[in-house]
This record gives sequence, C-alpha cells and structure tokens, in this order.
Amino acid sequence: MSTRWSVLAVGLLACTLLGWQVLGADRIGRRSFEAREAARLRRHFAVVERELLGRDVSGLSPAQRAARAEQVRLLRRYAAEGRFPRNEYLPGQVPFFRDNRGNLCAMAFLIAASGRGDIVDHVARTRNNAYVPALADEPGLAAWLDRHGLTLAEAARIQPAYGDSPTYDNPNTGYVAATIGVGGLSALSMVWNARSMDRLAGHRTRALVGLGAGAVNLALGLAYVGRESNSKQALGVVNLAVGAGAMILGARALSAKRHAQIAGSARLRLTPVVTGGTTLRFGFAGHLRF
Repeated sequence: MSTRWSVLAVGLLACTLLGWQVLGADRIGRRSFEAREAARLRRHFAVVERELLGRDVSGLSPAQRAARAEQVRLLRRYAAEGRFPRNEYLPGQVPFFRDNRGNLCAMAFLIAASGRGDIVDHVARTRNNAYVPALADEPGLAAWLDRHGLTLAEAARIQPAYGDSPTYDNPNTGYVAATIGVGGLSALSMVWNARSMDRLAGHRTRALVGLGAGAVNLALGLAYVGRESNSKQALGVVNLAVGAGAMILGARALSAKRHAQIAGSARLRLTPVVTGGTTLRFGFAGHLRF
C-alpha cells in the first residue's frame, strides 16, 4: 500500500473511532445518570409506601380507607413502571408535575388515575415546578386528598424532586472536536471534488476521501438530530449537511472517473462532408480511435 493510501486509511479510521468514542461516552453517560435517578426514585417510593402503610387509619371512613389503599397500590405500580419526569433544563433538584414528554410525577399520576386530569392540567400549566405544600390553595386538590384519605404532608412526601443532568445538555468537547476535524476533511474533499468531470477523472483518492469523511459526518449528525438540546440539534444538522455534501461530490467524482475511462477507451469523431460536382452530396466522415 502506498504512503498516500496509508495516511488516508489511518486518518479515516481515527476519525471514525473518535466519533464513536464521543457518541458512546455521551450515550453511556446519559444512560448511567438515568439509571441512578430511577433507582433513587424507586427507593424513595418504597420508603413512602412503608410510611403510608404504617400510619394509623382508624380515624378514616371505610370509603377513605379503601381509596387510600388504592392509592398505595397505584403508587407501587407507578414506581415499577418507571416512567418518571426528567429535569432537562433547571439546575438542582426540582419537582416536575409533568415534563416535556408528558411523564407525570407520582402525585400527578395518582390524581390523573382517579379521573381528575383537570387538576393535573391546571397545575402543569400554571405551577409545574411547585412543591405540594405550595399547592394547598389549588382548586380541588384539598377535596381530592380528603376523599382519598391522604394529608397534605403525605402528598408532599409522595412528591419527589428530579435531578438535572447539565453535563449532557450541551455537546461534549470530544464531539465538537470530532465535528471540526471530520468536517474540515469533508469540506476539503468538497473543494477538491467540486470541479469539472475531466479534471476529476484522475483523482479517485479525492472521491474516496469525500465518501469516507462524509459518512463519518453523517454518523455524527444522526447521533444528535432529535435531541432535546437546541445546541445538539444545530450541531447535528451541520454534520448532516456537510456529510451529505461530501458524499454527493465524492460519488460524483467516482462517476466522473468511470465515465472518463469509458470515453477514453474508444472515441468516434464524425465530421460533416460536402462533395461537389453536378450534384451536391452531403455526408459524414467517421474517425474511430482506440
């Protein structure tokens, strides 16, 4: 293998490994945070369930005791399902009645399951990040708690706060470095390949550089498009645009070389011919070169 091909192969391999390492670290880090957060919340709900079951409910009516037992059962199901809200933009531990994905906090889930989605909707719209004690004046909430045999203090214990993950809101340094490095190679290949077909005919290496670097840019872009973070979305779109341009021009360069080879193997030249005499005759003279 020539030195040129060796350098090209090593460069593309390094870019690919860097891209996958960056993306893998980002995804693994987010999954690790979410797993720890889910485990923390399940421990919280297990403690709260024991507290609710240990309370003396002799002062409640039979209907209240039955409704309370149903809320404990629903809380256990909520914890097992694990569809918890995510705090994606506020610093520290903050409650979310309903997050951007529609996930409900434990109290919102219990209220909605009883048919009072109107209370949930109003709180999510007006005081989505409020703690339960601050919702004591919320229309319908006090009556709902009383009907289901729960106190405001117990509702406050049920409601958790959700930790933020600022490390994963913005593109990490490695991703930005990979974007700049591979994007620069893609841009260079586009400058190389954005020429006439004839001049491209002898530069297959340039075409392969564009295809390889463009593919890595596309992989980087696909990894960030669809993310909640606007900065990640923007960087993902940039990678997709640069990668697509590099691959299109790289494919064009390969096609141009192939066409040039076919044209160079055999050429037919036709020249109009006029013969004189008593009658003018028109025709063509052919010249075939191999």
